[in-house]
Amino acid sequence: MRDDGVKVQAADNLIDGVRRRWIAGALFPLTLLAVRGIEAQEVRSLSLSEAVEIAVRNNPVYLSRANDQAAADWQAREAYGSLLPSLNANANAAYTEAGVQRIGTLDFGAQSTDWYSSNYGLSLNWTLDGNTLFGIPSARANQDATEAGIQWEEFRLEQTVTLQYMAALRARDAVRVSREQLERAEQNLQIVRSRVSSGAAAGVEATQAEVTRGRAEVALLRAERDARAELLRLQEQLGVTVGTEEVELVSEFEIFEPAWQTDDLIAWAMASHPSLRSARATEASQQAQVRQAWSQYLPTLNLTTTLSGNALQALNEDFVVSSVEESFNSQLGNCQRLNAIDAGIAGGLPNYQQQDCSQFIYSDAIGQQALAANDVFPFDFTRNPVTLRLGVSLPIFTGFSRQRQLEQAEAQAQDAAYDLRAEELRLRTAVTQALYDVRASHQSVAIEERNLELAQAQLETARQRYAVGATSILDLQDAETSLSTAERDYLDARYNFHQSLVVLEAATGRTLRPRGIDGNSSVDRDVTGG
Repeated sequence: MRDDGVKVQAADNLIDGVRRRWIAGALFPLTLLAVRGIEAQEVRSLSLSEAVEIAVRNNPVYLSRANDQAAADWQAREAYGSLLPSLNANANAAYTEAGVQRIGTLDFGAQSTDWYSSNYGLSLNWTLDGNTLFGIPSARANQDATEAGIQWEEFRLEQTVTLQYMAALRARDAVRVSREQLERAEQNLQIVRSRVSSGAAAGVEATQAEVTRGRAEVALLRAERDARAELLRLQEQLGVTVGTEEVELVSEFEIFEPAWQTDDLIAWAMASHPSLRSARATEASQQAQVRQAWSQYLPTLNLTTTLSGNALQALNEDFVVSSVEESFNSQLGNCQRLNAIDAGIAGGLPNYQQQDCSQFIYSDAIGQQALAANDVFPFDFTRNPVTLRLGVSLPIFTGFSRQRQLEQAEAQAQDAAYDLRAEELRLRTAVTQALYDVRASHQSVAIEERNLELAQAQLETARQRYAVGATSILDLQDAETSLSTAERDYLDARYNFHQSLVVLEAATGRTLRPRGIDGNSSVDRDVTGG
């Protein structure tokens, strides 16, 4: 009988050796890559508060919402700027070639010189209407609503990161539990082998123990896979890619007794929850848009003034001189003609006095003055008279567009009021339910902790009894299975408490952990900034 046991043990050892060599050969490349990766990796510690800060700086979903603040700020500035007049400036320069000037079939004669021309204009326009007056409070309300929405999005991001951080911690601790289970399976295998080698147990019991150890190895591999997946999901929420770096989560969360009252938590939520602040700001913004829609029935006051000037310069100097000379000669002839008529008529021309025609005699100095006056391009402008225009307009009928816009704004304002009421009801329900969950989770932790202690004692007893042959391998395996189940249930109970607490914080709008409970001094604060 003992010889058979020895043979069985030898066969088992041979099979075990072959299996180990096969597993080692299959896993060697992966092990080598892992070792090389670890050598190149830089271990980085990451606390929960640091994770939240990184997410606020890098999470693309949050940043896409935060970008709306700049547009809302400029909308408010634009609303204030609409009270100021608008100023427009324009200037242009032109060149006109000499030749026949025509418009269609009309011939305006030939121009004997090229021309340079330039002009400027400054126009000041000021408009005051209902949209200008009511646009300012509407823009400010929209600015407040945008800011409140961003704060609500930041609060949601913090809760999401916290939950994922805890999920990563949970997966990490599951790896530790699986590793401890593998170590116990290895210890149980050694105990069974000792009994088999001594002939106190059959070789099949060693095979059963090896199967249990193999399952523990598989469970460890799955736990490590899950832990890696949860870290990758955490990186996704942070908005950064760590790459080959290893992240060490350093924040720890302890169990404490929840002593809050439902009415107090609901009061906190109703007073300063970010979602309610966002909903209230949105309702105020919609009400401001209703008033702005009403303002379309008010008259519009418009004031406009224009300052302008121009410069025109002929390029042919002979044309300028000859034009001035012809003008002087024409005036000289007219002067002499009128003087002669006045002298030849008895009593002279009515209301006419003889003129000194020598003032119309052309000279070279006059030609030089004309050339100097012609040299005006491009900035020697001649200013035109200033114009000032004031107008008032009152829309009478616009095809029901004003009424449609008003009705649409009122409907949106009513929708915002309904959304606010729905959010209040949702938070009341969420706070009450979450507090029940936290209390139940806290009780479950105590129960599972007791179950874990009993399972540990049961396994230790089963090992001692099996070692002396007082119980079977099945009892030992049952005790191991009970302890493994108890460890996982205790782990689940602890993190169910923490996750339920995060849900309660999300419903309340405040951080509820006592100061320093998770290793950070920044807790126990109102996350809304109030």
